[in-house]
Amino acid sequence: MNQNALIYFIKAPLLGKVKTRLAKSIGDEMARMFYESFVKRLLSRQPQNCDILIAYDDGGLPCKLPTYLENRTLFLQAKGDLGYKMSDSFKHVFNLGYTQAILVGSDIPDVDEVVLEEALSLLNDSDAVLCPTFDGGYYLIGFHAKTFTCKAFEGIMYSQNDVFAKTLQQLYPLHVKHGKMLRDIDTLDDIKAYAPQILPQLPHISVIIPVYYEDETLLQTIKTIHQNAEQNNFEVIVIDTLENTTLNRLQVKDKDSRIGFAPKGRASQMNEGALMAQGDILIFVHADTHLPKAWDTLIEKALHANKAGAFSLGIDDTHYALRVIETMANIRTRMTKIPYGDQVHFLTASFFKELGYYAKIPLMEDVELMKRIKKQGEPIALLKEKVLTSSRRWHKEGIFYTTLRNRVISFLYWVGIHPKHFIKRYKSHR
Repeated sequence: MNQNALIYFIKAPLLGKVKTRLAKSIGDEMARMFYESFVKRLLSRQPQNCDILIAYDDGGLPCKLPTYLENRTLFLQAKGDLGYKMSDSFKHVFNLGYTQAILVGSDIPDVDEVVLEEALSLLNDSDAVLCPTFDGGYYLIGFHAKTFTCKAFEGIMYSQNDVFAKTLQQLYPLHVKHGKMLRDIDTLDDIKAYAPQILPQLPHISVIIPVYYEDETLLQTIKTIHQNAEQNNFEVIVIDTLENTTLNRLQVKDKDSRIGFAPKGRASQMNEGALMAQGDILIFVHADTHLPKAWDTLIEKALHANKAGAFSLGIDDTHYALRVIETMANIRTRMTKIPYGDQVHFLTASFFKELGYYAKIPLMEDVELMKRIKKQGEPIALLKEKVLTSSRRWHKEGIFYTTLRNRVISFLYWVGIHPKHFIKRYKSHR
């Protein structure tokens, strides 16, 4: 037995249980395929003068051990959160008699013998070693048996981007050395940055539609999206609410759409859609709004020179009052440069993520995002072409009342009153 132990932290390749963030974009099956390829790649790494042990998470389900783990030294991970699992793995290995151990995640393709041997070398000259990832986490941690501390894994939220920094704080006053920073593969952006050539051809545009008790209206919207596109380089993502089960999913699937779920609220649903999106351009469409002819070409041209934009507003009704509302809305947008959500926001995916997504507020999330963009000094492309939104809300609640209520709500928001104070006055999709 060597004195050095190398712990590979590996999950059973269960569908829907591995690379779940990545699976939102590329699906469970492809996410599992990528995970297994990462694991096999890691298992091929065999640095000198150390024993490899597999800390295995079987998912709590009886399943056959993958062939690539057969004849490997393996022990089951403890039950508990990620920090507890890692802490317990170190305890297990040190109880076996090893004097040094490093633990490595299984989703870092760039980990090789050089990286591992460097980490062991750094550990020889320090109390602990910690190797960071570009997203603020870490992919490797190591201790001597005599310097190991459970404190390193306590109070850490491993889904956050400050895991590396907080773990360093927990390790104080140990002398900690850092290894090379590498990229872990958690999202579609990670794969695009690491090895885009291994991806299948992805859509260029992602059309995201938040819905709440929509059915026939939604199906017509999706149909129009397909009919009015000039190219076929887009995907449609429908985001339903967790509590709504009325959506006719079979019909939606027939329209080549993907379905996701999020807590009720347009902001949370649109943000979930962005997490699922494969495209480089994101378009947020209300379920009762139809895109104009050649919408995809118009958006691509607009985003050649800008990072965000919207269409002009059209209402599918010849009622005189609604024509006035439509005209005044477009004049307001031209003056303020702040388009509302029913004008269909579109942004580059990278810019939307840079902005931090829609704010988690119950109303006015569309205006809040556009104000943030404007505050940054980024121009917002305002297209003369109109999207066509349904007049149903005006007729259902009354043209005068709906218009007055919307203007009052907008005024209250512009003077600084939080939307939570007037959300109950807004009965639409919320």
